Amino acid sequence: MFKDLGLAVDAARSVKQPVFMGALAQQLYQSMSQQGLGGIDFSCIIKLYAEH
Repeated sequence: MFKDLGLAVDAARSVKQPVFMGALAQQLYQSMSQQGLGGIDFSCIIKLYAEH
């Protein structure tokens, strides 16, 4: 998922289009990956917010 988001953000940047939410999602997935949860799908983001 993180790789796909990176590709989408890069593609948007190459045509000078903003992707605010895509960049935010990419940052969230990067954070989760750094915490060792990179192999989990988008449900890890839901769990992050459910805990807080």
